[in-house]
Amino acid sequence: MFEHPLPLTIKPVKLARQEGKLSGFMPLQQLTTLAADCVSEEGRVEADLQLRMEQSRPEIHGTANAEVKLVCQRCLEPVAVKVDVSIALGFVQDEAQIAQLPESLEPFMLEEEEVPLAELLEQELILALPIVAYHDTCEPYPYAGKEEAEAAVADEKPNPFAVLEQLKDSLKKSDK
Repeated sequence: MFEHPLPLTIKPVKLARQEGKLSGFMPLQQLTTLAADCVSEEGRVEADLQLRMEQSRPEIHGTANAEVKLVCQRCLEPVAVKVDVSIALGFVQDEAQIAQLPESLEPFMLEEEEVPLAELLEQELILALPIVAYHDTCEPYPYAGKEEAEAAVADEKPNPFAVLEQLKDSLKKSDK
């Protein structure tokens, strides 16, 4: 459990030159895009990151984790989902530098000297979210009137083969 809050922004090039380390937490509500996918903004993201220079390129390595509340797709109630990510990013300034990155690094485009740390963390965490969140054991949501709704829809739709049935009947009559 980390006791210190993470900074809102970082200067990756400067920190990498100093071989900086960042360990701490950030409230989930600061990760607005991730929080929008959750049932609640309560909670926090914890991260342990190291920045360093490799071949004159700033890199960030480490881990981040969070417990978020998503909607269970079976019962439609909140379900707590633990998200753990390994972070290995190479900071680049143009497309040519992306091609030079080793396969073990994901590119992160540096457009300014400072980078919002929340944006960096939330991109990685969103990619690690499950496609479908659900409880291990729960009852499916009871949809009221499901059978009646299906029957009403079936009654409303005209049979697309009714015209063919009429043609078939008229052909039988004309053959006699």
